[in-house]
Amino acid sequence: MIVFATGIVSEVVWSEATIHEPGGHPPAGSPPRVLTTLVLTGHEPLRERLRAVVVGRGGMCRAPASVAAAWRAANADHSLVFVDVARPLDGRADEARAIAETLTVRKGVLVAVCGRPAGSADLPPGGDDEECWARQLGAFVYLPGVGSDAGIALLVDEARRIVRGGT
Repeated sequence: MIVFATGIVSEVVWSEATIHEPGGHPPAGSPPRVLTTLVLTGHEPLRERLRAVVVGRGGMCRAPASVAAAWRAANADHSLVFVDVARPLDGRADEARAIAETLTVRKGVLVAVCGRPAGSADLPPGGDDEECWARQLGAFVYLPGVGSDAGIALLVDEARRIVRGGT
């Protein structure tokens, strides 16, 4: 799979082999998959915002509040995963990165990495370039801070379109 991204909108180009594998396009005439989302952030207001947008757009959402619960939830089937490396669960950025690395290799999983907004004095500086790491990881999108609910809704809609195999 090759992902071309501009902002929060992306286009997925599927290889012929991928179309017939799990996580590829669903067969014609099959019912559309419900977008299942996992939200991993230590910032409670962001966790609730993301959950509200996903559910409001017709998706299902899990949003654990600890690293242990996050690892358990990561073993379930999710189509979209938000991983916050700026304000990780239990303050453990290494665990957030490990979960993101684990999930990006799974077929049919889109990982959105939430990072530090430029010039954010209230967050500790990153040890390395988060956006570069997220792109090398193969993340669906890198969000330097999380913007408006409308922007999140666009991202959720795009993920749903990709998961359903739409164009």
